[in-house]
Amino acid sequence: MTASTATLRSSGARRRGGTPLLLALGLTLFASVSTELLPPALILGMSSTLGVDAAAVGALVTVWAVTIVVCTVPAVRLTRRLPRRALLTASLLLFAAATLVVALVPSFAVVVAARIVSALAAAVSWSVVFAYVPRLVPEERLGRAMAIVLGGGTLASVLGVPIGAALAAAGGWQWAFLGAAVLLALSAAALARGLPALDPPGDDGRSRRGIDRSAIPVGALLGAGALLLTGYMTVYAFIVPVLGAAGVRPVQASAVLLAAGIAGAVALVAGGALGDRFPDGTLLVLVATIAAGAVLLAVATSPGAAIAGAVALGFGIGGLPPVFQARIARTASPAFRDLAVSLFVVILNVGIAAGSATGAAILGTGGLGTLAVVASALAVAALLAFALTLAVTRQTSRRQRP
Repeated sequence: MTASTATLRSSGARRRGGTPLLLALGLTLFASVSTELLPPALILGMSSTLGVDAAAVGALVTVWAVTIVVCTVPAVRLTRRLPRRALLTASLLLFAAATLVVALVPSFAVVVAARIVSALAAAVSWSVVFAYVPRLVPEERLGRAMAIVLGGGTLASVLGVPIGAALAAAGGWQWAFLGAAVLLALSAAALARGLPALDPPGDDGRSRRGIDRSAIPVGALLGAGALLLTGYMTVYAFIVPVLGAAGVRPVQASAVLLAAGIAGAVALVAGGALGDRFPDGTLLVLVATIAAGAVLLAVATSPGAAIAGAVALGFGIGGLPPVFQARIARTASPAFRDLAVSLFVVILNVGIAAGSATGAAILGTGGLGTLAVVASALAVAALLAFALTLAVTRQTSRRQRP
């Protein structure tokens, strides 16, 4: 593809982009995250029908996360030369078919296999979704665009899973997966009809000469993100007992978590807009808020301090994804961008797995106080890593300017 053709495709995509297509991409993430999180909400019905215990059903989420971590990079590389719109449509249809199998085949082995296929399809579809966003909007609107798309994933935990649980209560757990399959198929149809054509990223020869230059700062940002998410999940996976140790009664914990969720939703909306105006400052504020929340939970001796810490965690983690993804997209070179933005879901699942395992190990040998202290140390270390990486990246960019 010539440079002029690339420019025409890019400018045409941006003219026809706008909010409707971003919302359609957000619907894809809504369906994907809802499908990922359904098993814990349907655990009793699924365990009864499939003839396994609750722990086995819960492991379906672990299987998904491990598949994402292990297979995302190979899957993105294997499909890198395929046209993006066709790849997104095909991956979503495969995702829908695998989800349909979960609903219709009452065999745990088949369900496990279908979940692995679903996770592979999700990994590919997420990579293409995030590859489209920088092509649909100008760079100065990238943060807001990412907030719209990632809002679908946020809404999945707020609305998607409860809706799935309601469907299960009304007619059986299979209806929740049937609904998810229909939603995925509708997303595929809408995007196949509405998205502009987009060629695979061009090969400028750098892969033959060595590593892409932008891979180093992108890798540093992703490493800092993995460290931050590990610290966050170390404490958040056990947030209810941590709150309880500071005097927050169990009946109050749900209200505290709701307040944290609302704070996260506010940060998601505000973070996208502020991230476009002050990209590095907004990212550092959100990371610092997560670190501050972990520190508050570590030192809290009263319910008020613990609640403030939980809300700070919710605010920071709610606003982080669009600002962080926009920073990754702006840092990566055009040839490396598709792979770079696809790695967000990898570090997210790494953080979930590593943080949960770290918290569980600490609880087995120490206590809740130790758990919050370790989480604080990880989050503060991540803040320092982000600050250093952003400072070096800015300095390098200034040196490279003519």
